Amino acid sequence: MTATPTAAMKPGDSPHRSGDFHRYWIAGAIDQIGSQATGIVLPLVTLAVTGSPAAAGLVGALALTGRLVAAPVAGVLADRLPRKRMMVVSLLVAAGAMTAILVSVAAGVPTLGLLAAAAFVEGVAQSGYEAAGSGAIRRLLPADDQKALARLEARNNAARIVGPLLGGALYQLARWLPFLADVVSYLVAAGLVATIRTDLTPERTQRTSFRTDLREGLRFVWRQPFLRFVTIWAAGINVTFGALVYYAILTTGRQGAPAASIGLILTLASVGGLAGALAAPMVFSRVRPVTVIVFASWAMVALVVAMSQARQTWSYGLLFGLVFLLSPLLGVIFQSRVIALTPDGLQGRVATVMGTVGEVLQTPAPLLAGVLVAWYSPATVPLVFAAALALLATYTTLVVRQLRAGSGATAEPDDSAAADPATDGDRSADGDAGAVPDPEEAHR
Repeated sequence: MTATPTAAMKPGDSPHRSGDFHRYWIAGAIDQIGSQATGIVLPLVTLAVTGSPAAAGLVGALALTGRLVAAPVAGVLADRLPRKRMMVVSLLVAAGAMTAILVSVAAGVPTLGLLAAAAFVEGVAQSGYEAAGSGAIRRLLPADDQKALARLEARNNAARIVGPLLGGALYQLARWLPFLADVVSYLVAAGLVATIRTDLTPERTQRTSFRTDLREGLRFVWRQPFLRFVTIWAAGINVTFGALVYYAILTTGRQGAPAASIGLILTLASVGGLAGALAAPMVFSRVRPVTVIVFASWAMVALVVAMSQARQTWSYGLLFGLVFLLSPLLGVIFQSRVIALTPDGLQGRVATVMGTVGEVLQTPAPLLAGVLVAWYSPATVPLVFAAALALLATYTTLVVRQLRAGSGATAEPDDSAAADPATDGDRSADGDAGAVPDPEEAHR
């Protein structure tokens, strides 16, 4: 059982926090680039070994299953165990799983069973790393947390661009090279995390059972109106965007577009996300968060409607790039407020609950896209998704108005009065779980 940290351990008090955030950022970038590199070639290796597309899909499904199965346990452990140690161990376990694939591929003896088991173990390990990392963010964020969160968004989108390109290039040289790069990335990331000096140990005041801890995380998300809203919003966005991407791939593929052109769609989407994340601090310094939320929500609806008129691969890519340009703005605003509202001892569980809901609902997105493409014309399917986004935008607009009315906010936010995330989160934990936060307060 971990004792409650002293006041000196509160977020913002560590003299090492800024440097530690940079180490955390770089470790995550290296880890994601390696994972993205193998993510694109593992299905190819499986297909080469078995000759079965179904087997390749099975390996990918097991990787996702490992993440989802482990998520509840990882969320609870991230609020119980020393988070730095949990991140390092998770990275080393993932490195071990990829080492097994590396050795078997290099020796020319990979089997479906080994590939499937390693993918599952890596998924479990990634779940542990992400849960502990989510819990650690609050301790590592600089004071201007929206800028730091924007840098995290930019890192993630950059990794989605660089990783697949690196994996494809290495695969052309030798099948085992992407897996070697992934192993090295896990080891380097583990080394960087191990050098973090800020105390990441979660705050805990009493010993409770695993079931109680899990139930507490679920209950906290459900009772906080803003957390409940963000969970629903993120799930809706994940399902819609996931299905949209598969719609574009299937539609352009049926029209005879080459694989390179189809890959351009995903590249432009990631470039748009990267540009949006990089632009976020500038946007937030000039535009009120409420305005950003409402504008971005409805602009995405208009862009998806425009997809119904797209006929060429580049036009799909351009529209996806614009959609993904807007989504990081919403994500940063919402995430910064979620971190501020959540007490330190619940960070891991809350992040896991919200992330797992989105991933579970995103799972049928490819099937949904396939059914719609089979049943309807290419011009009709985007309108279905646009209608879904319009419902989500309506919900978002209504919730934002309710939050502003509930807080009585009528003036521009006062940056000097913005609460420190730790103070604000502790206040929400003191029994005011039903309080309605004002999105404007997320503006720093």
